[in-house]
Amino acid sequence: MFNKYEREFRREDFEDLLNISKPIPNPTNYIIESGLYNAVKVAIMLKMPLLLSGKPGTGKTRLAEKLAADFSSQFPESYLPFPLIFNTKTNSASSDLFYIYDALGHFHASHFQTKGKESKDYILLQALGQAIFLSNVQLLKDIRYDSMKIGEIQQNILDKNIKEKKSIGSVVLIDEVDKAPRDFVNDLLNELDRLEFYVKEDENRKYNIGDKNILILITSNSEKNLPEAFLRRCIFYHIEEPSEYILRKIVVEQVFNGIPNNTIDTYIDEFERMKKNEGETLKKEPSTAELVNWLRYLKDYIEKGVEIQNLKWEATSIFNASLSALFKHSEDQKKFYVSR
Repeated sequence: MFNKYEREFRREDFEDLLNISKPIPNPTNYIIESGLYNAVKVAIMLKMPLLLSGKPGTGKTRLAEKLAADFSSQFPESYLPFPLIFNTKTNSASSDLFYIYDALGHFHASHFQTKGKESKDYILLQALGQAIFLSNVQLLKDIRYDSMKIGEIQQNILDKNIKEKKSIGSVVLIDEVDKAPRDFVNDLLNELDRLEFYVKEDENRKYNIGDKNILILITSNSEKNLPEAFLRRCIFYHIEEPSEYILRKIVVEQVFNGIPNNTIDTYIDEFERMKKNEGETLKKEPSTAELVNWLRYLKDYIEKGVEIQNLKWEATSIFNASLSALFKHSEDQKKFYVSR
């Protein structure tokens, strides 16, 4: 397979690569199929969370970015232009979605500092807690928690609303909820219905949604069944793998800035051929996201009109290297390596 070895990483091979910026996903490039579009409408009308299932890499998470960007554009000053995101972990508790309490920091301050601080100074609001505060102008007028922090450019927008005491709607993404313990979703039932929460470490204070909308998206990779009581409180939509027509539109928008290129078709055809693998099951089928990364790596060749078959024989090492972006199992990669 590989019979050549390198002694060092040479400057001439990496200088240009190191100057390439990591692509930042552009929400405007997200392709929404009609079924998903209508599911969003149902969720908004019924004021219920939208639960999205589907294989990893099918665009569940990016929908939140698209929805926030479009709503902010269509309804200026009414919605944040980015989603507030909660990344579910295997040890997440339902309260973590609203806030976390830095018990260790509080303990350290109260025992080792001359002036102790109150419990409220160790409350860190999380995605849904932030959204509830931002939706309610009364909470913004008397915000107790110096923890509305999310980072970088987005922080400036958030700080402006807090400073001006101006309520605003938001999109909240609860990502990969199936990672959490089963109690996580069971404990969320009432909170999702009422959009309210209590901070037990701060005199059990209660906070609830104001007059601005909070649009909640929940994603699941379908790795385990979710409780029926939880499902009853959600609108459900399963994102299928895109058709070849939609796949091409996604690639053109996300990799080639909306400019079609006839050479792309040969790569998408090859992607579909490798995915089917002549009827043999792959250890892990490549997703849409992996196709996009594969084509980003090969973009220069595609824009020069080099078709996939020519690439395989004229730039074999480039093609073989590119398979690491597409297949995430060594056995799958070996099936498609080209030997010269």
